[in-house]
Order: sequence, then C-alpha cells, then structure tokens
Amino acid sequence: MGSAADSRSGAFAEQFQTAQDGFIELVESLDDEQWHRVGKNYPQRMNDEDEGRPVGVIAHHVASSQNTLMERIQATVRGGVPPPIDIRANNARHAAEHADATRDEVLRALRHNKTAIAEKIRSIPDDKLDITQDSAAGPLSVAQRLERVLIGHIGMHRGSIEAAIS
Repeated sequence: MGSAADSRSGAFAEQFQTAQDGFIELVESLDDEQWHRVGKNYPQRMNDEDEGRPVGVIAHHVASSQNTLMERIQATVRGGVPPPIDIRANNARHAAEHADATRDEVLRALRHNKTAIAEKIRSIPDDKLDITQDSAAGPLSVAQRLERVLIGHIGMHRGSIEAAIS
C-alpha cells in the first residue's frame, strides 16, 4: 500500500489545503470597506445559501462551518446518517450571532482548520471514500462530499466574496 500522500484521501487533503490557502489569501487581502460589503450570489444562489450577508460574515461562516461539514462526512464514514440540516435557518442564526466577526478571528480559524481538517481527511481509508448515502442533493459518496461539499463550499463562497469586491 502507498503512503498517505499517494492515497485518494491524501489527494483530497491536498485539494482542501490548496483551497484553504486561496481563501486565506483572499481574506488577508480584504480591507475594512470590503469586509463590510454585502456578498453576491455567484455564480448563482446555491444550496439555499443567500449571500446577502457582509463579506466578513461569509468568511466567518466558511471557517466556522468546516468542522461541522467534516463531522458529517466522518459520520458517513462510520456508517451513520448525518441528521438533516436547515441551511437557511443555520445561516441566518450564524449571521446574527457573528455580525461583528473580525478578520483576525477568521484567519486564526482558517489556519487551524487547514491542518486539523486535512489530517482528518487523510485518516479516511480509501475504501471508505465510495460509501454512498442520500443527501438533499441526491446520493453522494464520501469522496463527492469531500470534493463538492467540504472543498466546494470554500470555492462557492470565495466566488461570492470576489464578486462582491470586484
């Protein structure tokens, strides 16, 4: 068997870290005026997420939701079924509770998650990546959840922040 770096899980961990690095660079580049701009749905509204929140709140949302997304993926790996979530209600609650999120706290969380979540991804045995369960988007494998949900979440919100500041 190859090393963790040669595994499919290792490749997903690298993809996550690359996406996280790009998001960290974006957050670092934002000035105070950009931090408070309202986000834009880009390229379109996805997964019932509405980007009508300040950019700083969106960035905090990305950082704070990563552990929950990873926990849901790990539950699937263990054979469990993650409970349904109300994305709209969760996002509204998050936006109200974190309206004053700072760039420093977001960057701390993103940097911590980059390493911690990558380790969790690497720990998934490759043979578990093909476990499939139903989701709101239809059947998704663990691999698809890593790619589309965990890593895709970063890209989706990065696009909406970039659209808001351009």
